[in-house]
Amino acid sequence: MENNKELSKKEAIKFLDIPEKDFKNYHEFSEEIKGHQINRRWYFNKDNLIAWKKLKDARTINLSIKEYEVCFQFAIKMVYGGLSLNGIRGQRTEVQAADDVILGILAEHAIKTFLHKKFATEIKLDEKVHPEEITPQDFDQIKDRGILRKPKLGVGIKASKIKNAFLVLGSNEFELPDRKSDVYIFARVGLPSDHLFRILRDHSFFGEVRKFLDDHVNFKKILKLEEIPVWICGFTYAKELEKVTSIPGQEFTNGHRYVKSVGNLHNSDKDWETLINKL
Repeated sequence: MENNKELSKKEAIKFLDIPEKDFKNYHEFSEEIKGHQINRRWYFNKDNLIAWKKLKDARTINLSIKEYEVCFQFAIKMVYGGLSLNGIRGQRTEVQAADDVILGILAEHAIKTFLHKKFATEIKLDEKVHPEEITPQDFDQIKDRGILRKPKLGVGIKASKIKNAFLVLGSNEFELPDRKSDVYIFARVGLPSDHLFRILRDHSFFGEVRKFLDDHVNFKKILKLEEIPVWICGFTYAKELEKVTSIPGQEFTNGHRYVKSVGNLHNSDKDWETLINKL
C-alpha cells in the first residue's frame, strides 16, 4: 500500500515475529491486536503494532533455569503430596499433573518479580506445599512501609499457554465463597511442551537418542532449555468477569465459565498502580 504505516496481515505477522496461529487468536479472539478491513482484506497500523509489541516486551519477565527448577520441584512435591489427578481432561498421570501445575507456579514467581522491578512492590507468595487443600489467594502478604501484612484484596493468578486469548475460571473458582478472589491476574507462560526432555538432554540416558536426532536432518532436535518467558497480560476485577458457555474457538460442553479476553484486561502502568494502592 502507499501508506507504509499500513501493513497487510502477512506483513504484520512478520513484523511482530509471532506464529500465525497466535496472531489469529490475538486479533480475532482477544482483539488485543486491532485492524481494519479494506475490500475484505485486513490491514494493521504499524504504530499500533509497535505499541502492542512494546507493551508485550515491558510485561514479559524471563525466568532463569534456576527459577524453573525451583518451580518444577515445587510442582512435583504437590503431585506426590496428594494433589488430585482428576483434571479437566479426565484422569491425569503424575507427569501431566506436574505439567499443569508448573504453569501457575511460574506465573506466580514472574508476577512477584514484575511487581518488585516495575513498581517497587514486594509481595510474599504462599510457598508451602499443601496439595490436600486449594488456596484461593496467591498473594500471602504484601510489604507496606517496611512491614509485611495481609492484602486487603484476595488475588488469584491464572496462567495459560502463550497462544490463549482468554482468562478462564471454572464455575467453582468463582461461585464458591472460599475459592473466589477479588481480582485475577492473567499471564501467558512460554514453557516448551518438551521442557522436561530439554532439561535432561545432557543426561547420559539421552546420549544415544540425541545423537540419532542430530544425525538425521528431518528429525526435530532436543533443544537446550533457556530462560522461560512469562508474559503478564493484565488483570480483571471479579465483578467484571463474563458468565459464558463458550468463547471463540471453544465450547464449554460441561457448564459455564467466567471469562475475560486479554484485550479487555487492565494493563497500563496507571491500572497497576491503582490496583497496588488497593492492596
